[in-house]
Amino acid sequence: MLEHYQKGEYFLQRVNPTMKLVSMFIVIIFMIPIFDPWTPLVLLTLTITAITLLGGVSFRFLLMILLPFSLFAFSFIWISVVFPDERGETILFNIGSMPVALENVLVGLSLGLRSFVFASWSLLFVLTTEPTKFMLSLVQHCKLPPRFGYGMMAAYRFLPLFRQELTQVRAAHRIRGLGEARGIKGRVKETKRYIIPLLASAIRKAERVAIAMESKGFDGDRQRSYYHRVPWSKYDLIFGIALVVLYSGMIVLRNTYFI
Repeated sequence: MLEHYQKGEYFLQRVNPTMKLVSMFIVIIFMIPIFDPWTPLVLLTLTITAITLLGGVSFRFLLMILLPFSLFAFSFIWISVVFPDERGETILFNIGSMPVALENVLVGLSLGLRSFVFASWSLLFVLTTEPTKFMLSLVQHCKLPPRFGYGMMAAYRFLPLFRQELTQVRAAHRIRGLGEARGIKGRVKETKRYIIPLLASAIRKAERVAIAMESKGFDGDRQRSYYHRVPWSKYDLIFGIALVVLYSGMIVLRNTYFI
């Protein structure tokens, strides 16, 4: 499912990964000094709309991923109401002997919605960016040393293989009569049985990849050719202009209506 969205042919998938990464940091910086709930709410709505319409991500799938963050967001509201730095003056109701002030609720909503904004922009990046394309973009545009970039790409490619090998190891243990472990102690022993063959396999794979890269002349030099380049395109220009318009509009809207 994740690779299906990452390899889509929608607008966000065609934007340079470096541009999307920079935009995510800009969002974080923009949201730090904001303590009203309406600005993050508007930005969250626009972000979810962009992910679904411009990224081709299912709205239902996106909500399922964002659902765990609701508990995290609610914790901000609870802490702001129960343990405020300064109790607000507009009392809405009482929980036992504890007054609940409107000002504290608004601060908690602001912090909770801010966490949703951070999560949604992280999902915008993760769901619309191929890891290989991201690493190539960092190497080509951000001057990341090739040895680190290609090393991380090789490690990412190993993950599906490790999942497959873990399935094979479990099946082999069942054939030998070990069965499923029960209880915490049994789970710990079972994990130890899995770690040793997986670790040995990882060491063999890493050694083979290192030998293969060295035999093909890979020495980590920055001055090298690339089979696949990640160029800047018109989509990056449109995305950058849209960001400038979005943040300018948010600043004007916030200064006009939210303050």
